[in-house]
Amino acid sequence: MEKTPGRLISIIHKKAYQIMVQKLKGCDIDVGQFFFLRYVVTHPGISQEEVAKNNYLDKATVSKGVKRLEELGYLKREVNPKDKRSYFLQPTEKAFAYKPKLEAYYVEIQNFIFEGLTEREYRELGTILQKIVNHFEH
Repeated sequence: MEKTPGRLISIIHKKAYQIMVQKLKGCDIDVGQFFFLRYVVTHPGISQEEVAKNNYLDKATVSKGVKRLEELGYLKREVNPKDKRSYFLQPTEKAFAYKPKLEAYYVEIQNFIFEGLTEREYRELGTILQKIVNHFEH
């Protein structure tokens, strides 16, 4: 099978996912919840809608992930006083205690993925990928 840029991106995604699954063995969260939790811990008070929009996820996926993280004691949902159907997400003390591990895993996977690239190659790759993402947003 020809390894087109799209296929290569898919391979990178799958390999990174597999690495994260291994990293999270024995933890009470899975890969999807890892990224939700990391995002909310770094953006306390964000709405579920913003999480969905900023991470290119559907609202139902975010809702399920948030519900699970709430059950595990990592997040609290607070009703938006301006819109009772909307929630703000607040990390709990348990989430903040887990933050160093979240960041360490995230940095580790990023370093692994981009190992061997020069700073210039890394910036160029980011520019090209952003251009593709921008195309989808118009």
